[in-house]
Amino acid sequence: MRKTISMVIAFLLIFLSIPAFALALSQSDELPYQDWIDKGWIKAVSPDENGHDKLGWYYIMPGKEHEIAYSDKLKNTDRLILVDGSFYKNDLDYYYKEGRSAAALRDITTLRENYKELYGEIQYNNPDTLKYDFWKGLVTINLVSINGTPWQETKYKDVLLQNFYDRWEGLKDPAYTKYLVDPKWNGYTDECIYNWDGVDVWIGKNDITVRYELKENKGKLPTEVISDNGVSMIPLRGVMEELGATVDYDSKEQEITIKDKGKTVVLKVGSDSAVVDGSTVKMPRKVYIKNGYTMLPLRFVAENLDHAVQYLNDGTIMIWRAKYTTPPSI
Repeated sequence: MRKTISMVIAFLLIFLSIPAFALALSQSDELPYQDWIDKGWIKAVSPDENGHDKLGWYYIMPGKEHEIAYSDKLKNTDRLILVDGSFYKNDLDYYYKEGRSAAALRDITTLRENYKELYGEIQYNNPDTLKYDFWKGLVTINLVSINGTPWQETKYKDVLLQNFYDRWEGLKDPAYTKYLVDPKWNGYTDECIYNWDGVDVWIGKNDITVRYELKENKGKLPTEVISDNGVSMIPLRGVMEELGATVDYDSKEQEITIKDKGKTVVLKVGSDSAVVDGSTVKMPRKVYIKNGYTMLPLRFVAENLDHAVQYLNDGTIMIWRAKYTTPPSI
């Protein structure tokens, strides 16, 4: 009898100890990033007494952006966890002064708990999260990863691209698409698109500044850019190649063929007519040779190859790889 009572008491003690143990496991399972909170690697935007954020929004501390964004811890949970923001060093000084980086971890499972009737259970790989409307307004092009994986390598890729393209058709321009679809630019996409690739030149100078992949290099053109009664003329070589175009010159026929972004412009020395994708178009000035250099009308050639041209008040002429000059908020 005593043995039976002892066994019952032992069983009860074990049973009563389970909730606390199970709670600890549950909490660990619920928040796979709990140790990052404990270590101070992430900090809740609006912390409660436990350092948790009721909307699942956490600032990532400086130096931990990459490690957290692609952590295996986020791959081994069914919670839906995003990392977004900027890794670009020029954006970080302001945030570092505030004691955080420009990137954030967002636990969407927590954020959307009050909307289960609309979205269902918000979990990683849940069919409800594949819906276009789920992502609309939730993410921008500075999205980095979903559950520790580059977003382009998840099953959400197509619906996210549709979302981004619907917000701005201009993202389909090859100058932008490369930064959107290649995971190596995650964390830098926003800066790459808003600080566009292109070249800067100046009337009366042979200086050229090339802006490409967030780097800036200065160089020289074979001759200076000139103004022909208000029409900027550039040398055959140096500008268009830096924008990604291929330039071929048939010296016998004195014919120039320039190709870029699937478009073709054919010019002829001494003529003010060009053939643009098979159609003859009048140019503002003839192509001509000056001091041994073949000169082309800058704006006409650039814009017919889907490059934007912008004249600044300080005399700078900016020619962009992209077709557009003012991206919206994307």
